[in-house]
Amino acid sequence: MENKAYALGKTFRLLAHFEKLCQGEVLRKREAAVIFGVNERTITRDIDDLRAYCSEAQIFGRPLQIEYSAEHEGYLLAKNEHYWLQPAEILAISRVLLESRAFRREEIEIMLHKLKIQVEPRHRKHISTMLANEAHHYMPLQHGQSVLKTLWDLSQAIRKKQSVKVIYQGLMDSSPSERILQPVGMVFSEYYFYLIAYRTQRTYDYPTIYRLDRIKTYELKDEHFHIPYSERFEEGEFRKRVQFMQAGNLMQVQIRYRGPSLEAILDRLPTARVISRETEQDYLLEAEVFGQGIKMWFLSQGENLEVIKPRALREEMKQTVEKMLKLYT
Repeated sequence: MENKAYALGKTFRLLAHFEKLCQGEVLRKREAAVIFGVNERTITRDIDDLRAYCSEAQIFGRPLQIEYSAEHEGYLLAKNEHYWLQPAEILAISRVLLESRAFRREEIEIMLHKLKIQVEPRHRKHISTMLANEAHHYMPLQHGQSVLKTLWDLSQAIRKKQSVKVIYQGLMDSSPSERILQPVGMVFSEYYFYLIAYRTQRTYDYPTIYRLDRIKTYELKDEHFHIPYSERFEEGEFRKRVQFMQAGNLMQVQIRYRGPSLEAILDRLPTARVISRETEQDYLLEAEVFGQGIKMWFLSQGENLEVIKPRALREEMKQTVEKMLKLYT
């Protein structure tokens, strides 16, 4: 009975030590001995056991290491940059999360807390200070919905190629409608998560885009679908060609850009390439894009951008600009 109690006590201590080390905290023998009511020799043996475990445990092919720090007068888990997030990386990820505005306030607070405890305690205050103002003024989106569970459930359906029945409220729909979808991808853009899916009765060559927060209810069905490997959907390639998550037809466009930052154009249109250059601020470019959203972005560039081809898009741009002009006359 005593051996069992001892074993349980030792197991608990080892787990507590390891959790403390994983959180970036210092394991000091004297403190640990007082907390667990044992002598320092027992804590030394605990550390030896943990070191033996760490020498065998590997992450990305590298063993973990518990090192003594004279500066901290205790033991630390060496956080190799190949598999631990560094303070600067956590700060960057936190800022991206805050900028996204995609989550409810209580969700973003939990995420930021989880990220901060991944770094050593000495860095946490600095990260909290750097994020304090932005976190205080964080403004979630108007729909106020949590999309985390939906995001996870539908990602499972994508992986399993499982059909989904959804009740969806489109922007222009007077009321929600039922749709049976074959989900093939998930992307995030301009504050929102989107499901990319085919309708069961395919009428288009390309999938349709559904905003996650507009999915009122969903049900994963027992039906599975098959898409040939050669026709598989690739989120990365799709993302290069779509603007404002408005798809439309895939087309080749030719534009003349006369603005100050060619880099901004190439960043926004990853498929773009420079055909010719007239002056320092006069470029002819070509890109493959989906038509509906690209028009909105072209208009945002004002006089710096001119659509050359296709002719139909050029005429659409011209008509829109004329309508806009009438608003100011």
